[in-house]
Amino acid sequence: MVQFSRLRLPFMKTQTLLLIYAFVANCEGSFYRATARCRPTFAACRRAGLSMSQRSEQRAIDCTRAWIEHVVIRLRLCPYASKPFLQEQIRYTVSDAEDDGELLNDFFGEALLIQDTTQEELTTTMLVAPKYKGNGVEFYDLYVYLTDLLESEDEDILNNEIQPAFFHPDWEFDGLPPDAALHFEKRAPFPVINLLRRKQLDQVVEEGLERGIIVNKEISEHNEKRLYEEGYDALTAIFAQIMDNPRQVRSTLSVHD
Repeated sequence: MVQFSRLRLPFMKTQTLLLIYAFVANCEGSFYRATARCRPTFAACRRAGLSMSQRSEQRAIDCTRAWIEHVVIRLRLCPYASKPFLQEQIRYTVSDAEDDGELLNDFFGEALLIQDTTQEELTTTMLVAPKYKGNGVEFYDLYVYLTDLLESEDEDILNNEIQPAFFHPDWEFDGLPPDAALHFEKRAPFPVINLLRRKQLDQVVEEGLERGIIVNKEISEHNEKRLYEEGYDALTAIFAQIMDNPRQVRSTLSVHD
């Protein structure tokens, strides 16, 4: 389990950019990757007219959509998630990355795609990595490194226009008991990087300040209250339903519950 403070830690020194530049140089073609987390039988795939890799990819997307609908939106953990979800302005892309280098490669490819697409067409991207082998600590280390890199003055590929948000099934905040419901604020069925447009985030913060509200603080306080109201056991049960049959969960629960 990953152990760290809920507050953002000081960033470590920026590492060499040459590795990232090499990754981006190889970012060509489609970034929809097949996954191998779910392995249905070959006969079942033939009956469905889908390959096993296609079935695995679809399951990862279904689980991610169900998590957004039945956890993020239903509990209002992000007050801005409902509109792009309902209007189908979220791009779901499944990476077959198993390590940090491969995942960074896909991240930069998706980030460049967002920059080349209008906000009306694509609000945000969910980069799902079911095959990523790193644990929660390693995933968080990647988050710290990537965020530090993107905010560095030396980074001239994305020009600080994309903000990543990381989620991992083993996410755990430092100083809290293992069964604290607040851990689910940063948990998802699979490792996920949510790519956000920084301009949108800055606009939300500015509008909040004009109303005398610190948006991040307000969201944080709401999430803590709502998650503890829901309870660790209930959240664990929802995640189990999502992993077992994400489409059934989506058909039986309402985003307005």
